[in-house]
Amino acid sequence: MTKKKKILAISSPGGHWIQLNKICNDMEQRFDVVYATAGTQYGSQKSHRKIHNIMDASADSKLKLIPLAVQLLIIMAKERPTAIISTGAAPGAIAVLIAKFLPIKTIWVDSIANVAKLSRSGDMVKNHANLVITQWEPLSDGTKIRYQGSVL
Repeated sequence: MTKKKKILAISSPGGHWIQLNKICNDMEQRFDVVYATAGTQYGSQKSHRKIHNIMDASADSKLKLIPLAVQLLIIMAKERPTAIISTGAAPGAIAVLIAKFLPIKTIWVDSIANVAKLSRSGDMVKNHANLVITQWEPLSDGTKIRYQGSVL
């Protein structure tokens, strides 16, 4: 029996978390999906999922980004994912930037809420993620940022 490839799914709480779960529900059949998000309410849910509780940080709380990066690096070292997928915001962006220096592929799915332009985090990682997906066709550039439709 071959071991399933492991994916680390990371997002901020709220809408980002809802979108990430929508994407990852089907992936759990083919991959070993491990989650990381801020918010103890998600880690305490009774489920079969492994959910790491991480620090909540944002661009507005820059000092929290450093301990968040350390937490994510520890999780990556422990879990050894082959890929990371994120729907944003800061935790996903930090994970993509860390993974750039590791042999971990990354997928960024920009939030459906960003109709006119990529999110601040999406704009920051678009040149670092292996794949950037938008849920709005006009935001696709046909090469680096790809339109894949809505996940909701």
